[in-house]
Amino acid sequence: MIKISNLNKTYGDKKVLKNINLEIDSGSIFGLLGPNGAGKSTLISTLVGLTPQESGEISVKHKNLKEELAYVQSISSLIPQNLAFYPLLSTKENLEFFGGMLGLHGNILKSRIEYVVDIAKLNEVYNQEARTYSGGLKRRLNIAIGLLNNPKIIYFDEPTVGIDPQSRNFILESIKAMKQENRIIVYTSHYMQEVEFLCDKIAIIDRGEIIKEGSLSSLLIEFKATVKTANKIIEVELESLSKVLEELKKEDQKIESINYGHDLESYFLSLTDRELRDY
Repeated sequence: MIKISNLNKTYGDKKVLKNINLEIDSGSIFGLLGPNGAGKSTLISTLVGLTPQESGEISVKHKNLKEELAYVQSISSLIPQNLAFYPLLSTKENLEFFGGMLGLHGNILKSRIEYVVDIAKLNEVYNQEARTYSGGLKRRLNIAIGLLNNPKIIYFDEPTVGIDPQSRNFILESIKAMKQENRIIVYTSHYMQEVEFLCDKIAIIDRGEIIKEGSLSSLLIEFKATVKTANKIIEVELESLSKVLEELKKEDQKIESINYGHDLESYFLSLTDRELRDY
């Protein structure tokens, strides 16, 4: 489990994290959502020890992050949005290099490379320069490098940006399968359909604050219902539903269906507003 208590972070005179409190369980996929500049990257960077804690407490697998930083980093992996490998090296050479940087050698390194190559399905390009790969293959190599240390905690930052549907589906199915291995998985994406497919719980962060968190299913049925009649569709707050149904009955409107909840994208926009965030 990751437990974050009263975490704050300031850059200059701007407070980018404001009293963050979260618990993230093992064996589930946790979605961290927010507009550009909301504080997601700062939060993840703090959790992996790249950004120093300013105040508050972070416990990872019952270890204090500040006191046990080396241990926490040894069991964690951040798979970044930007591709983090050497394009002039092959899959084999990249994995050997990064494995060596992690202190892996001999049979242990060999077995870890065999495992991640199989997971990411990179056998056919094993000795081919990475610069020649498709977008999907590059993303899969990025993930393979991130899995070399057999991490117990994995942070995925936009892992499917700019790839074809087949590669996206393969990556999403692979991540979903990792949940069965009792890892802690934190997933960030602007593709709300991916989050709905993968995540058990989510937190939405905006302007440095957690504005909503909980199980995905409970949040998506919160507040609204959609009533469909023969000639119109009405979105209504749950507290007003009985009144609306009564009015439709008086109008002799035939109700065809009532669906509770909403999709994640409309829910996200309703909480964070629709203004552009180009910063």
